[in-house]
Amino acid sequence: MRIFLTNHSFLFDIEQTALMLLPSAEPRAEIGPVDEAVPASGEDYGASSIEVTPQCVAASFFLRLGGKCAEKVCRYEFSGENEEKRQSEIRHLARRAAFLAITELTGENPAWGVLSGVRPAKLARALLEEMPAEEAEKALTGRFFVKPEKAKLAVDLAKIAMEAEYDTGPKDAAVYVGVPFCPTRCAYCSFIGPMAAGPNSVKLSAYLTDLRREIAATGEALAAGGANVRALYVGGGTPTVFSAEQLALLLEAVKTNMPLAPACEITVEAGRPDTITAEKVSALVQYGVNRVSVNPQSFSDEVLQAAGRRHTAEEAIEAFALVRKVGPNLAVNMDFIAGLPKDTPEGFVKSIETAVSLRPENITVHTLAIKKGAQLAESRQQEARETLSAMLSAGQAILQREGYRPYYLYRQKYMGGSFENVGYERGGTPCLYNIYMMEEVLPVVACGAGAATKLVSKSRRFERIIHPKYAEDYSQKLEEILAKKADLTAFFQSRPCNAP
Repeated sequence: MRIFLTNHSFLFDIEQTALMLLPSAEPRAEIGPVDEAVPASGEDYGASSIEVTPQCVAASFFLRLGGKCAEKVCRYEFSGENEEKRQSEIRHLARRAAFLAITELTGENPAWGVLSGVRPAKLARALLEEMPAEEAEKALTGRFFVKPEKAKLAVDLAKIAMEAEYDTGPKDAAVYVGVPFCPTRCAYCSFIGPMAAGPNSVKLSAYLTDLRREIAATGEALAAGGANVRALYVGGGTPTVFSAEQLALLLEAVKTNMPLAPACEITVEAGRPDTITAEKVSALVQYGVNRVSVNPQSFSDEVLQAAGRRHTAEEAIEAFALVRKVGPNLAVNMDFIAGLPKDTPEGFVKSIETAVSLRPENITVHTLAIKKGAQLAESRQQEARETLSAMLSAGQAILQREGYRPYYLYRQKYMGGSFENVGYERGGTPCLYNIYMMEEVLPVVACGAGAATKLVSKSRRFERIIHPKYAEDYSQKLEEILAKKADLTAFFQSRPCNAP
């Protein structure tokens, strides 16, 4: 379906709103007047326009869908806003008009309303800087059409992020180390890294050599800038595709070179239970890792098979028990996905009940996001919004009953039902890296193929440094990557030593 932006250029905003509400129509926005042939043809289309005066702005959206038409007009009066705030209000009004017109014809009522961004709590934080929590919740429900329970969740998690930020200093940082390899690709995954199985073990070894060089150079640059690493996350991919010896080499590079805070949080993503061994867990413990993920995604063998996972539910439980035995002081996270093929609300409830019986410190509940390039993108549609809602609501009720509280959330493109991913913790054990990274509390310095450094300042301004996605390209660009590490030193040297 074509959507015409007749007199403005907010293409991303309008297209994302339409994609969220009309994914099967494959809406695509284009700048320019309505093509005269389209109304005459009888095909579905949309048209967005904006009229701005010094005093106010009016945004309209016309939609023809399935033979029915709707048009919505929204207005906003300016009251002394600066230019940045004015532009923000104009963009929001354009989205608001599109949202109202589309939902009138579709009957859709997404939980997060007009919001399509990754970080709903970030908006809640901005609101909390201007108003009390109760008023922030009302703003989310009234202006952005967020359902009350989601508005409260966003505000609660915004408070947690603000507390985490208050506890950090201007020289503090988080570090991400990326391992773009997995033993196999799951059916829902569009991960671009080559598979690290069989003949590709040579690639693993070569990549580890390059990664250790970058870790050393990054640590040197951070130390020269006076940086203090509060949280470090080794993710991917599946870092535990490395052997125990290779994991030790990786972590030795981290411990030797990075300016880690005395109580630095160190997390390793061991997401695939079929890659976990006693020797690997011992290596993690030896080098000071204090958090690890063991991700079943489901405790149904039928669901696991349909999702392309190469392990059973029992093997996931055994992997968890192994981690508890070899690393009894490790905090463990377990991931689950609502909306996997062959799953049901009853089956999802059983998985969460099984998880809480194991008592991991953290449980993260994801909503299935079928990305382009994933096997499932070619073979199936997302679960109905009502089914996903039933799964997520039931999972939340179980987790809260068992003393788990939400501590961070994020959303993804192509996410079923326009819902969210939520991390839960018990006993005061949140993963600080997740808060720092997702809520942009600290600069995140990244190493490895596909890694993205985000040098965020206290004013919320940031600079991104993106590495090549593929391990081979990363290797070819390594010298250039290393040469830019001086930029990290300059960034942290420019930050004041006193707490903000």
